[in-house]
Amino acid sequence: MAYQKTLLATAIVCAMASASPSALADTQELEQLKRQLGTLLDRVEQLEVKTRNAEARAEAAEARAASAMPAAKPTAVHSGNDKIRVSVSGHVNRALLAVDDGEETELYHVDNDSSSTRLRVIGEGDVSPELTVGTAIEVQLESNSSFAVSQDNESPSGDTISDRRLEVYFDHDRLGKLWVGKGWTASEDSSEMDLSGTALAGYSSTADIAGGIKFRDDDGNLSSTTVGDSFTNLDGLGRRDRLRYDTPTFGGVRLAVSAVEDSAWDAALNYSADYNLGKLAAAVAYSDQESNDGQVNGSASFLHTSGVSLTLAAGERDSGGQDPNFVYGKLGYQNQWFSAGKTAMSVDYHVANHADERSDKATSVGVQMVQNVDDWATELYVGYRNYDLERADENLDDANALIAGARIKF
Repeated sequence: MAYQKTLLATAIVCAMASASPSALADTQELEQLKRQLGTLLDRVEQLEVKTRNAEARAEAAEARAASAMPAAKPTAVHSGNDKIRVSVSGHVNRALLAVDDGEETELYHVDNDSSSTRLRVIGEGDVSPELTVGTAIEVQLESNSSFAVSQDNESPSGDTISDRRLEVYFDHDRLGKLWVGKGWTASEDSSEMDLSGTALAGYSSTADIAGGIKFRDDDGNLSSTTVGDSFTNLDGLGRRDRLRYDTPTFGGVRLAVSAVEDSAWDAALNYSADYNLGKLAAAVAYSDQESNDGQVNGSASFLHTSGVSLTLAAGERDSGGQDPNFVYGKLGYQNQWFSAGKTAMSVDYHVANHADERSDKATSVGVQMVQNVDDWATELYVGYRNYDLERADENLDDANALIAGARIKF
């Protein structure tokens, strides 16, 4: 507006300058032109004031609207210590479990123990370009674990919150990784290498989806033997308080050893690699504790570029007489038929011998499907499994379990 005002005044002055000398000599005419110029300048000034007022009102309205809007949510978790970065993650995994034990069919509302609901907080700081120090706190929150519900207890009581990881670690690019506290022992997951994409609905720990279910005898009575007692995958020493060391990875190979509470120890060799034909993950482990004379177990899984996968696992424990052992196999296929995400399907077979009693032979056949919904960070799954237990001098009915649920990650 100031520019327009200046331009108008300049135009008028130029018009006056171009007038004839005789006209300018006329005093009355000159005064009249001055008054007209003043009037025009006043009008321009009034327009400027109105424009500034309108702009001020618009800015005030925008400020009021902005203040009325809710504050933007933070996009990151901030540490109380600026030297450590913090991340929060986890998932919720809920399902419906239907079980037919040969006499009755029951429906249970469960937390799927194959991948229980959990929350973790990871804190890490970079000491140098090669060394990172970290902390991990991870808790499990299960309401009606699928491994605990049974025919005579549909809502198991007890602690539903338990610690999974409470540890610190030091990770060096060239020297390896040292873990102190409760967490994965070296042999944990060594029986559970699985690239099928269907582990949520079924993997080598076949008892996870119905571990508390009791077998019935010929008379229809509940026995004291559960699915969880009879099926094992001898997966190392689990998560315990330990001191663990992992070497750096050389050519896809990594060695891990740990000294575990109660005088136990273990070691594991892990391998993973990508080939032109597909991807391979494998592990073999040895563990020793006071309750046995040693255990050897391992697994391997190969995912072909076609989507076909093959998974094998086996293990044996020397217990001075009972000596449980198992073998497991799975054939899978995965492809992205839907834009939502990949679909994975599989069938598996599990044999566990001497897990509960020396004469026991337990077999299980399962079928699984998992549908990924990438935009929701969600996996929808369904799995069916038959459990059969053969025991000397005792006839027990099969148990059949069907589980369907969803896991949502955050």
